[in-house]
Formats: sequence, structure tokens, C-alpha cells
Amino acid sequence: PRSLGWILVAGLLVGFGTRLGNGCTSGHGVCGISRSSVRSLVATGVFMAAAAVVVFLTRHVFTAWGAD
Repeated sequence: PRSLGWILVAGLLVGFGTRLGNGCTSGHGVCGISRSSVRSLVATGVFMAAAAVVVFLTRHVFTAWGAD
């Protein structure tokens, strides 16, 4: 379980990312791609690449430092 402070920070970051990306990940991934929107194709590619980087860092880099 995470503290309330971390949950609030995470929520703010999600809201900021939604505003910055002109929509949420689901909206771009489902609706935008089905409409062949170039903006949504790029946004979804960026979301997926960022997710892959975060998974790599948390599983291979941060665990090596002892932060699990």
C-alpha cells in the first residue's frame, strides 16, 4: 500500500499527462487509432515506448540499487 501523498501525486501526474496529450491513453488508443488519427498513432506509440522504458528501469536498474 502506498501513502496518500503518493496517490495524490500520481493522480496529478495522470491529469497533467491527459491535458498535455490532448486526451487519455485509452481515448487515443481505442478511438483515435480507429479513426486513423496521426496524432493518436504518435501518442499511443509514445505511451507504449515510455511504458517499456519504465518497466525496464523498475525491473533491471532500480532493483540493482536495492529499491524494490
